[in-house]
Amino acid sequence: MSDLKEALLYEKFSSGVAMCELCPRNCIIMPYRGDVCWESLSNLKKENLGFCGTRVNLKGKLYAINYGRVTSLDVDPIEKKPLFHFHPGNKVLSFGSFGCNLRCPNCHNWEISQTSSLINSCPASALSIVKNFSAIEANEIVNQALENNCFGISYTFNEPTVSLEFVLEVMRLAHKAKLKNIWVTNGFFSQKTRKIILPWIDAANVDLKSFNQKFYRSHCKGSLITILRNIEAMGNQGIHLEISTLLLSKLNNDFQNLFQLATFIVKRISPYTPWHLLNFSASVSWQMQDWPSIDDQEIKKAFKIGKEAGLKFIYARRLQALNQEAKQEQDSSQNISLDTFCSNCQALAVKRSEYAVERFDENGSCQKCGQKLFLDY
Repeated sequence: MSDLKEALLYEKFSSGVAMCELCPRNCIIMPYRGDVCWESLSNLKKENLGFCGTRVNLKGKLYAINYGRVTSLDVDPIEKKPLFHFHPGNKVLSFGSFGCNLRCPNCHNWEISQTSSLINSCPASALSIVKNFSAIEANEIVNQALENNCFGISYTFNEPTVSLEFVLEVMRLAHKAKLKNIWVTNGFFSQKTRKIILPWIDAANVDLKSFNQKFYRSHCKGSLITILRNIEAMGNQGIHLEISTLLLSKLNNDFQNLFQLATFIVKRISPYTPWHLLNFSASVSWQMQDWPSIDDQEIKKAFKIGKEAGLKFIYARRLQALNQEAKQEQDSSQNISLDTFCSNCQALAVKRSEYAVERFDENGSCQKCGQKLFLDY
């Protein structure tokens, strides 16, 4: 195995204690006094690890044990992220590592993201978990993206923030190779992390789970305020933004929550920011297998709330019943589908069937009326 990688963004104390500054948790991590080597990971205690399960304190230095470890590496359509208004119809190389700085029981990628929970509950498992995943060099990821004719690289599957050291290297190399960097993120990172990463990010889909601080604290073990500030900062930086919300029955699908969330997007980012309404799947969730799914009418209600708040582009994921119903609507601005319609004249601009894309726009504008469609190239 390669040498351990020292982490970025932490404060050292003379006692050997380290404070991680990657996200707002500012985990206080006690030092393991044994040798600085991979084998030491088999002897760790919970106090030697950060919440995300990727930071370990060995003799007063913080190390990123997920550096260069890849759990998934795939060529995907950009629409799968989901990003519908950023280079539609093109491919990205998607990769992720392990760990997360939130604890959402509804997580669909929990096998890799919630290794953090496993490592914290059984610290001695850290080494075996690391060894489960392949190691790769940053330049190899960039080369694979180029070889597969991808226009960019997507940092996804788990939270990219907790892989900052490796992700930052890949992003820098990607820009040198004229590739775009796309983050799929929960938005829960510190100001110091934000300062480092924003110059390298071209587009992001932020999972805005709710507009309720209590929900974030109890359900996700996170903070809404931090995430909202980071979303605004990304928008102010000129990063292409799209927002996703996984609808959870009885938890985040009430009118007040959804209206406030949609209004935040309209007023603090743009009414033209795409909002993706995602389906919760209990069967693949981490700890909510018995939770009821959102029905079609609830998704339709969320769509209408977003429209009432002023959002121009709202997408619902592959709901055949609703798509069939939408075709009966005379006003296509009320269509619930995966297609993009002009916000001015409602002409069809981008048609999507699964991940196949057919475009009818004119260089990002409506062919019929010339209205800008906010499709970034």
